[in-house]
Formats: sequence, C-alpha cells, structure tokens
Amino acid sequence: MIPRTATHPPDAELEGPTKSKWKESEVREQLRAILSSPAFQGSRRCQQFLEYVTDRTLAGEGPTLKEKTIAVEVFGRDLRTELTDDTIVRVSAREVRKRLAQYYVSEAGVAAPIRIELPSGTYVPEFRPRAVPFVEPEVPTTVPFGRPSRAVSVRWRVAGAALGVLVLAGIIRWNASRAEGPFDAFWSPILKSSDSVLVTVANPLVYYPSARAQQMSAEKQPVDDPSPQPLTLPANLLDGSDMVPVFNQYVGVGDMVAAVEASTMLARHNKAVRIRLSSGVEFADLRGTQTLLIGAVTNRWTMEMQKTWRFQFRRSAGVKNVIVDTMDESGTKPAAPANQRQWSLPIRVDGSAQEDYILLCRIPNSFTGGMMLVTAGMRQFGTEAGGRLLTDRTQLSPVLAKLPAGWETRNLQVVLHVRVIGNAPAQPEVVAWHLW
Repeated sequence: MIPRTATHPPDAELEGPTKSKWKESEVREQLRAILSSPAFQGSRRCQQFLEYVTDRTLAGEGPTLKEKTIAVEVFGRDLRTELTDDTIVRVSAREVRKRLAQYYVSEAGVAAPIRIELPSGTYVPEFRPRAVPFVEPEVPTTVPFGRPSRAVSVRWRVAGAALGVLVLAGIIRWNASRAEGPFDAFWSPILKSSDSVLVTVANPLVYYPSARAQQMSAEKQPVDDPSPQPLTLPANLLDGSDMVPVFNQYVGVGDMVAAVEASTMLARHNKAVRIRLSSGVEFADLRGTQTLLIGAVTNRWTMEMQKTWRFQFRRSAGVKNVIVDTMDESGTKPAAPANQRQWSLPIRVDGSAQEDYILLCRIPNSFTGGMMLVTAGMRQFGTEAGGRLLTDRTQLSPVLAKLPAGWETRNLQVVLHVRVIGNAPAQPEVVAWHLW
C-alpha cells in the first residue's frame, strides 16, 4: 500500500455521518484494534484494503476512492488493467464488510466507542458512534401534589392507547416495507428454524510419498528445511507402494472458503452451526436436519443425494468430472445417454483452471425430512465461488430473480459457469436451471 499523510493535524476533529465529532487519533486507535482482531488476522488483503480506505478518508480524500484507484494502489494492478472481469476490489470490499460485521458482534467490537463501517455501494468508510442500548427511565416514586381528577386520568389513558395504536400501525407499515426479497425467501426455512445447521464438507483423498521415497529424495538433494519438499526422483525409482493414501485429514481450499462464508453469514443471523467432514456423517445425522453439503465428488452425501436429481456429477472418459443433464430439453423425461447435455473442463494435472462449473441446489422437499442446500464446483474455484454466491445477497438475488414464480416451495437446481482469473473466481453466470 502507498503510505499517505493526513492533510490535517492528527487530533483534528472529524465529523462523521451522524454529525458526531471524532479525533483522528481515536479513529486510528479503533482501526488498529480492528486490524489486530481475530476477524481480520487471517486476511492480509482485507487489512490492507480497510487501512488504505480509512487513511484516504481521514486525509479528506474519500470522494476520490474509486475501484480503479484501489486496484492500482492496494493490489498493484496496472493502470491499463480492465476491471470488468477482475473483481478483486469488489470481492475484497464484500469480504471486509463481512469481517467488520464479525468484529462488531465480538466482545471487543460491542464495547468499541467507534464503529468503522463500509456501506454497500461505496468504498468510503463511515465513522459512527457505538449504539447505546435504550434504558427505560425510572417511574417517579413520589406522589405529585394534588390528586388528578378522574376525567384527566381517563384522557391520559385514551391518549396513551391512541399513541400505542399509532406506534403499532407504524411497525406494521415498516415491516411491510421490508417484505422478504429473493435472498430472504431462499434462506427463510433455515433462518426461521430453531434447529442448528449441519455443514457437511467434502474431504478429498490425499496421497503421501512413502518414507522410502522421501529418504531417497533427501539423499539425492539434501535440504536443511523441515517443511515438506517435492520429490526429486525419476519415475523409474518409484512404484505404487510409494503413494500412501491418507483418509479424513484434509479439506480443499474451495470447500474451506465456502464453509467459512456460510458459517459467517449464519452467525450474523444467530444460527448455530455444526461443521463435519462428510466421511464422518451418517444418514441418521441428516434425518430431519437443516443441512448444507459442500463439495461434489469428494463429498459422499452429495453423490448419494444427487441420484434422483436432474443435474448430476459424473466421471467421463479420461477420468474427467462433468455435470450431466439427465433429462431431455423439455425437462419431462430422461434423455438417452448419447443425447445428454454435458458441461466439462479440460484435464489439468496441476489443478489450475481458467473456468469452472457450479451446481447449486435447494431441496426443501428432501427425503431426509429437512431443508438441504448444496454448493459444489468441479474444481475448488467453483466451490469457492458457489459458497460466496450462496451467502451474498447481491450475488444470489439476481440469480433467483430469473426463476419463475413459486420457486420458493419447490426443489431447485441451478448450473452456473464461472471464469477463473489468476486463481480467483469471477462472478458466476446461470447456464441452466430446473424446478420440480
């Protein structure tokens, strides 16, 4: 980040959006507390973003905070970079908002005298006072001089009742103005349930080099470093026994990101979450439970549940994962295998990709007896993008708006395509959907 110097004294008073007066030193002290909190410790990118936009705002340069400026000065993008597909600034802003929300529900955040907020639709932070809980004033215990007449007492009671009616009417109108949007309707069965949510994460099979292979590699190229090193052996010195399968110990990056996004969003709605590896979940655990399945072919429950769905993950020739449309174009009868539509990716040994496909499912009528959600990509990038889409109102609402009326009570599958730029997924786009 390019360091900047404020154009006013360090303790000059700053007027926040609520006309409160803040000293710059007070805002910076709060910023330091936020950046060092657990909510921000895991993301250097979010720390840099929030520190930069706060510095610029304190320097009186808030109106100049544009996406291009942040991309260049914070993330090192070239001035000529086209940001239509490069979403790093928008994605980072959403992540910062989520982490700020997480911080301000923590013990330290609740007690903080200042709130630093990043409103949606802008990159200019706002500095607000801590919300002070309302305390009802004590009713005087002294008896007022004289005794009010019965007529006066009745008038006050009538006035109080009328005021109550007006307040109730105002609340009703306010609630009506906040009618559920598509995002709220999508999550409503889970958020309104008193039960916890079971997040079931895929766990891939990982192979370790055998002790023999590691020893031979170390002898050929000694390295004074305890961290894992790639093997430096020709293939003719290795055999099948040198690849040791390791079960139930690892989670993919995309699966982890999706689980964190879902857990964070649900925590903001005071929903308890249980995260389990799919290998450790039995059907009895799913029965009558609100469930989110993350991941495809390495999540055994995604593969089990999809058997009755139209869009399914399959293996094709060359050990390539594909999403198959098992029904004809009308969506009313099965298609012959030769006529089934498919979405696939080229095989890359290094795991990289320039695109990915996502299967998003919402199954309120699951045979488990509980609501079931699924987000899964062919690769880690799709699962990551699916997790963000599922939990981000601004991303999910436009997807749901394309569906016909009544989708809220029916089972839903959506296939999406996402471009991958520099190992970061962009905004997904709908390619197919099915309701039943």
